[in-house]
Amino acid sequence: MTDLGRIGAAFVLIVLLLRLRWNIGLVMLMAAVFLGALYRIGPREQARVILLSSIDPVTINLVTGLVLIMALENVIRKKGLLKRMMGSVVNIARDHRVAMAVLPGVIGLLPSAGGAAFSAPMVQEVAADADMKPEHKAFINYWFRHIWEYISPLYPGVVLAAAVTRIPTDRFLLSQLPLPLAVIFVGAMLGFRGIKTTAVPGKRDREQLKTLFVTLLPITMSVILVVVFKLPLALAMISIVAAMLLWYRYSAGELAALLRESISLNVILMVAGIMAFKGMLDASGAIDALPVFFRQSGLPVGIILFALPFLVGLLTGLTVGFVGATFPIITTLFGGHPDPGAVTFPFASGFAGVMLSPTHLCLLLTLKFFRADTAGTYRLMYLPVLLVFAVGLVRLWI
Repeated sequence: MTDLGRIGAAFVLIVLLLRLRWNIGLVMLMAAVFLGALYRIGPREQARVILLSSIDPVTINLVTGLVLIMALENVIRKKGLLKRMMGSVVNIARDHRVAMAVLPGVIGLLPSAGGAAFSAPMVQEVAADADMKPEHKAFINYWFRHIWEYISPLYPGVVLAAAVTRIPTDRFLLSQLPLPLAVIFVGAMLGFRGIKTTAVPGKRDREQLKTLFVTLLPITMSVILVVVFKLPLALAMISIVAAMLLWYRYSAGELAALLRESISLNVILMVAGIMAFKGMLDASGAIDALPVFFRQSGLPVGIILFALPFLVGLLTGLTVGFVGATFPIITTLFGGHPDPGAVTFPFASGFAGVMLSPTHLCLLLTLKFFRADTAGTYRLMYLPVLLVFAVGLVRLWI
């Protein structure tokens, strides 16, 4: 069996098991063992590869950072920062259209599973006096909920993509920047066609600007520490979470509860599984063999960079799904050292699949809340998704 055949077989196994909603960490560990067996790597060597991948500094930094991100989200919710943030956004926006976009966008700053369910009632309330179909409201809530998943270091998919490709996080985020900008522009141009401007009642309160600044500070500081000061994710999140705990004077009991709710075995298994799969790719020699094969085959690399992540994203509806399943393989195409632009394109491709996936939890919850027609909502999404994908394609050419 050729190198492509072996990796292809492992890839098919990943897609099938993820489609069955198996735990992604377990799936990636199984795929790592399966790939090792195809390359006739013995059990003892496989165990060594998995162990070394698990204790790799990149893995430890990643697990620590993700656990602390969940802790930060916990603090923000329980201390009422999110509720105050929402109130200030509506007061400052002064326009129902802006408020409809900003509210799910603010909710989207936090990596909550099915977060669109939190913002849907807010969009419904703001749009109460607007003449809008349920499908239109569903599109706005769903679309603007996902601005930051391309670029925020609080999202596991972004962090995993940078870690697997070994691109410094600040460089990766800067490379991704055109994608969320395109989401905002395309959403504003296409999402509000036919909606008349209506003013929010009351007067703008200057104190709300201060409230918005303060409530957003923990999130904005995480981005600044990673992008501007180039701190490792774990160190940046330790600094922010420690400051929050001191500010709110967490007791020993509260701290223990926070740790219980934030330390997720699923997250640890997910990272360990993905890094084990990447480690097995290294150990198998595929990193050296695949680039040679594709150069000799004449198959355009761009087709591979699009098709693999798009299909996994479409099938699973998960960003960590397409990143974990395809980015280790994509990294091998570039000898283990891809250019940021060559990673931004497959990320845009994979997320296009995620946005169109009928298994995407946010989409299902949004359609249910607004009682929107699925086909009608999809018709509103095709062009915006295509335009954002096109930005990723341009980024590849540049």
